[in-house]
This record gives sequence, structure tokens and C-alpha cells, in this order.
Amino acid sequence: MSSRVAGIDGAKGGWVVAEVIPGSPTCSIRFEPTIAPVVAELGTRLSSIVVDMPIGLSDDGVRPVDAVVRARLGARHSTFFPTPLRDVLGHATWETANASSRELRGKGLSKQAWNLVPKIAEVDRAWSPSLSESLVEGHPEVSFSEMAGAPVLTRKSSTEGRTQRVDLLRAHLDVDVEAALADTPKAWRIDAIDALALAWSATRVAMGNATWLGGDVDGCGRPMQLVL
Repeated sequence: MSSRVAGIDGAKGGWVVAEVIPGSPTCSIRFEPTIAPVVAELGTRLSSIVVDMPIGLSDDGVRPVDAVVRARLGARHSTFFPTPLRDVLGHATWETANASSRELRGKGLSKQAWNLVPKIAEVDRAWSPSLSESLVEGHPEVSFSEMAGAPVLTRKSSTEGRTQRVDLLRAHLDVDVEAALADTPKAWRIDAIDALALAWSATRVAMGNATWLGGDVDGCGRPMQLVL
């Protein structure tokens, strides 16, 4: 199996994929319209993938891991969106999904969370039990907080925030981060930075020294946990 790993961040119209080889300067960033071809490379070109999208979904309440993640992010907890119920995957409109969420959870579904549903469904279709240890959920801000030893309080959309995150990547990844980003279209630049943070977590999965948050399993057998 290849030692190459990937971090994947959702972007408009598809996914930004950052591939690295642990301990090597090799790095590539690309855009893919769908996630399935990347996941299909697990076991051949890729040994692990960390994706910024929920995998395990609760049937009727808040995932226990979400509270752990929010506490870890502190003042930046709002960057971690509430995870929708698995029921939303069966709805065609926000209105019906929102009504169902109110009935099942006692709380509605934001339109921001609804906009993520197509990508959540895409990951759900790509995941299988055989990938439980190689296709895992992450969150860029959680990865950056682990690199920094504390939540990164600057906004990633600001110049200061981008600089701080690139500095963290430079310190923790053995790749030429600036060169990789220089070849990345500006529209994907922030997503690429996030994907590189997820790739850092994926290297930790591949090397066996990752930290796992949560550990519950949903009704479909999918893990409700994050890696950093």
C-alpha cells in the first residue's frame, strides 16, 4: 500500500484534494468534482484520507463528539457546524428536512447545514465498513488547534489568519507549502489550506499517532468520531 495520504475539503462545485507523502516534500493540490474517484484510490495510491464532512450521523439527537469538538475549539466553536440528522439525506427540500429535524430533534436545520447535505450524502455513498480506518472525518480548525497547542483565534479569511495557518503547516508538514499554494487557483486557496491541515491529520493516521475524538457508532454502523 502507498504511504501517500490525502486531506479533502469541500469546495464550490466539488472537492479540493491535498496529497502528501509523510516525511517527504512531495505535495500536490487538485480539484475534483466528485469524491468517489479519490476514495477509490484507498489501498492503492492512498493509505488514508481525512475529509471535512461528517460520516457518522445521529438518528435523533446531537452527536456526542460534537460537544467534544466544540469545547476543544473554544472561542472558535462556531466554525464547527451542527451535524444534521441522518434523516435529512432522504429529503429533497430544506423545508421538509427542517420540519423533520424539528420533529425528531426538537430543533430546526439551518440552511447553511442543508447546503452541506449533498456532500454529506456523497461521502455517505463512498464510505464502507472496510474503510473505517482509512476514510475518516476531520475538521481543519481542530487540526490547526492541535498543531498550535490552542485554538487558532484568527479568521482564516483574513491575511493574518492565512499567514498563521500557513506558518503552522510549514512547521508541521515536510512540504513546500508556499509552492503548493502558488500553483493553486485563488478561488481554492483557503480550501487548499484547510485540505493541507487535513492531510497533516491523515499522515498521523497513516503513522499510527493520531488523536481520536469520540467513538460512538451511528445506526448504520458509521463512526461518529473525528481525527486530529
